[in-house]
Amino acid sequence: MCLFKRHAEFCAVFSNPLRLQIMFLIGERERSVTELAILLGLNLPHASQHLRIMRDQGALLTRKDGRNVYYRMSNPKFLAAAGLVREGICEMIHSQDEAARQQEENPEMHLAQPVGNRS
Repeated sequence: MCLFKRHAEFCAVFSNPLRLQIMFLIGERERSVTELAILLGLNLPHASQHLRIMRDQGALLTRKDGRNVYYRMSNPKFLAAAGLVREGICEMIHSQDEAARQQEENPEMHLAQPVGNRS
C-alpha cells in the first residue's frame, strides 16, 4: 500500500473529535474502556466502537486483565504529532484573534488600499 494512502487512512481516524479526545486521554496513561466511557460521557458500546476503530488502524494497543480491557498508544510519536497540530491551530487562532482585535481598534488602518492608478 502506498505510504501516502496509509498515512491518509490513519489520519482519517482522528478526524472525529471524540477519537481525538480519546487519544489525548490515553496519551496521559493507559486507561480502561469503562474509565474512558465515564470521562467522555459515553455508554460502553459507543466508547468501544471508537476504540476499535483506533485499534484497527494501529493507533492503539490493548491489554486484557480479567474482564477489563486497557488501551494505550501504540507509538508516542502519534500523540506528539497530534500535539504539534493542536499547537499550530492554537497559534493560528491566536493570530486571527489578534488581527481582528487590531482591526477593531484601528479600522482606518485596514481599509482596502487602491491598486494601481485608475485614471
